[in-house]
Amino acid sequence: MAASPDVVSPQLARSLQATENMWRSIATEFGLLTSGRVAELLGARPSNRKLAARRRAAHQIAGVVRRNAVLYPGYQFDRARGKIIPVMAQLIELAAANGWSEENLLLWLCCPTTAFDAEDRPVDHLEQPDAVLRAAKNQFEARW
Repeated sequence: MAASPDVVSPQLARSLQATENMWRSIATEFGLLTSGRVAELLGARPSNRKLAARRRAAHQIAGVVRRNAVLYPGYQFDRARGKIIPVMAQLIELAAANGWSEENLLLWLCCPTTAFDAEDRPVDHLEQPDAVLRAAKNQFEARW
């Protein structure tokens, strides 16, 4: 906002603050992992920071730029098995095909939706990939 030459409206300021609050919530609940931590989680040395970048370039994981670094929400990983949640690649592909950014996909995964009976978040259903993909398809492909 500081770089904006115009006066920032209260609505824009509220929107930006809500987005910042969501990222902080994601960081608290799931972690926003550095590339070194992603490498370690996937069984490589923490110094292998290119592993996360390669996985992101291959559209297997999504990242968000925060304070000049790409960070990766921890919910994309099966920590017990040291693997990437398989549905992530399909979600990234679907989002990109519909003009959604990685950041918007990552935020959407943590927002409540009526696509599930409990009206909870897609991230709460990652173990049900078909249900999450169906919800994503309905959301991403909706036209107004």
